[in-house]
Amino acid sequence: MPHAAPFTANNARIIAVGVSNGAGAVLQAAGVDCTQLLAGVVALAPNVNVPAAKGARPLYDYTTEAALLAPCALSAARFDTVPFARSQGKVAPSWPARCAALRARGMLHGADAAAQANDALEQLHAHGWDDAALATAASSTAFDVWRAVAVTYAAAYARSGTGSMPCGFRFSAHDTGGKPRPSTAAERAAWWADSSGIPPGAAVFIDESIAPDDATDPALRGLLCLRTLWTAQDATAKTVHASVAATAAQLPRKELPVWVIHGKEDGLLPIAFNADPYVDWLRSNGRAPIYWPIAHAQHFDAFLAFPGFGDRYVPLLPYGYAALDRMWAHLVNGAALEARAVPAASPRGASCRGRQR
Repeated sequence: MPHAAPFTANNARIIAVGVSNGAGAVLQAAGVDCTQLLAGVVALAPNVNVPAAKGARPLYDYTTEAALLAPCALSAARFDTVPFARSQGKVAPSWPARCAALRARGMLHGADAAAQANDALEQLHAHGWDDAALATAASSTAFDVWRAVAVTYAAAYARSGTGSMPCGFRFSAHDTGGKPRPSTAAERAAWWADSSGIPPGAAVFIDESIAPDDATDPALRGLLCLRTLWTAQDATAKTVHASVAATAAQLPRKELPVWVIHGKEDGLLPIAFNADPYVDWLRSNGRAPIYWPIAHAQHFDAFLAFPGFGDRYVPLLPYGYAALDRMWAHLVNGAALEARAVPAASPRGASCRGRQR
């Protein structure tokens, strides 16, 4: 109750709960909770940076890699039946074009699109991606999510602000002809309610002030530049690396209950780069987190309404609600917080829509 303020570990129990970036935030909070105000943590599909753990990769690294290679890799025949990887049974023309553009720059090998796609796939496999994550990453690739995330995070990590963003990117409102224009007061007021914080959205678009150098793949110039901010050694790249390093997770206190839940087929924040290494790191340092890697779960429960998605995947949030209920029962009612077996999960399969009764 408000009258009990100021809140301390003696008069308040706080369960920190988050999903995705929010899950990463509550794990960060757990690591810096010097006042011991947190009583428990539940993190779903966390975006968590654990450089000390085997297999861990920070978001900016694998996002800029996927932005370049995923369109080509997902052209491989093994993804022919994957939702968003094909439109009316065909690969988007821009995806084989990416293969050819990277081949021309010496970044891929292969005499034809199929061989180039397999080379891109082998590179991703070598860096920790598996086919399950890549299959759901087809949605992020089709919706241009990789570029949107990379552009936004590059500006944040380079500490450039939106006025001088790296690689010639900029955020703009558009007129009816698609040309940049000043945003209106009403649009700016709506950003707080309607925006995810990562354009495009809420009348904010991503533009490039530098002309593309490949007419067959106009996004490639900017994506190569964004990747260079991770692979190069110039001043801006060093700032990006320093900013990413500053986000590294810290160990929570030993007695703090931590429950981590992650979809095993998450294609946006792959489990192999996030929850798996984080939990291994906790355990190797004497912590005892409860960990539920959920089979057949991916990152976007909202996507389950799309054709094919609901057939293949299960929602992640119900497992988070179950964990939160048990964490509450433990902290408030004294129930044992047992590391029970990971719940089994089965996709529903093909729906009955369109069938005769």
